[in-house]
Amino acid sequence: MSTENIIESEIKVSVVMPIYNAGEYLARAIGDVLKQTLTDIELICVDDGSTDNSSAIIERFKKKDGRIISLRQNNAGPSVARNKGLGLVRGKYVIFLDADDMFEPTLLQSLYELSERDNLDVAVTRFDIYNDTDGKYTIPQDEPHSSIFAPDRVTSKNEHPDYILSSTTGYVWNKLIRTSFLTDKKICFDIDLYVFEDVHFVCSVMSLAERVERIEGILIHHRVYSEQSRAILFRKYYGQVPIVYKKIREFLMHHGMYIPLKKGYLNFSAGRCYKLYNLLWADGKERLWNMLHDSYVAELDWLNHDKSEFESTEVCEFVANTALYSYQEHLEREEKGKNIDLEQFDKELINKQVDKKHKGEHRRAVWHRILDIINIFKKKK
Repeated sequence: MSTENIIESEIKVSVVMPIYNAGEYLARAIGDVLKQTLTDIELICVDDGSTDNSSAIIERFKKKDGRIISLRQNNAGPSVARNKGLGLVRGKYVIFLDADDMFEPTLLQSLYELSERDNLDVAVTRFDIYNDTDGKYTIPQDEPHSSIFAPDRVTSKNEHPDYILSSTTGYVWNKLIRTSFLTDKKICFDIDLYVFEDVHFVCSVMSLAERVERIEGILIHHRVYSEQSRAILFRKYYGQVPIVYKKIREFLMHHGMYIPLKKGYLNFSAGRCYKLYNLLWADGKERLWNMLHDSYVAELDWLNHDKSEFESTEVCEFVANTALYSYQEHLEREEKGKNIDLEQFDKELINKQVDKKHKGEHRRAVWHRILDIINIFKKKK
């Protein structure tokens, strides 16, 4: 069958590829897609306002292969780009691939055949990491609860409500998803999120999917750059993490999945924030800690849990400490060797302590404001 004119009913997989200044690697990525052993595909390239030669590369391939659809938008971020691509999808399944990654030729066929065989909503593949600086490949560490996946075994949040959110990475590009599932559940990318939007999307998908399976074998080589460039991005955007988890909770509540997945969400969100905190430098630790203390501990619903619901003692201590103490208070307590007594920790007690402390802080803030007003009037006199 010719690949020049694949009609809509024959498209098995749609590949959506957001592109922003990926000219150095784009030809390889597009070439890898067009050389897939599964030929009944379409490639939707969304140029997110590139200022390099990305647009020219897309047009060059488009003239040679009728399976490519392209559109260009002003730079608006990957969420908007992916949503626009999703709006054009005609395939039975869709995958969102990155424009600088490398793909094995059997990627789409392997995921498609698995999805068809086992009637999947989501098919997940393994991947490795390619370091663009030294040219080395490494196998990433598995997610905490990836053991829910086993060869030829379908799973979902029904079998593993406490583990489904932390069973796979937050990357969207290693997952083939049934298009009708996304349409029926009205799942798309949150355009208010400029970073970690894929984490929100993947959690949305995994929380609602009825049939999920992972294929063995590495089919994607994910490109990463220098540690310095990654550190710059990390320092710039880490403050967005609690916002993403808040939006995930709102999604779960809207779809009636928060109560069934409540324990899993607790350990997923609190555990990731604790891990992030330990990776930060001093100023970053203080900012993240105080963000959690001032509002997000409550907004993420971390306080309505007993200690038995936490998978980790360290995470439990982190939640209790960020709830009760500002970062400066925490440091002062550490210097004095004071620790939270987890034997006395329960949700009623911690909520009472937090409520009492925050009321005291509010009263002090109001009193300081009154004093400021009095001083202003004194100066006017």
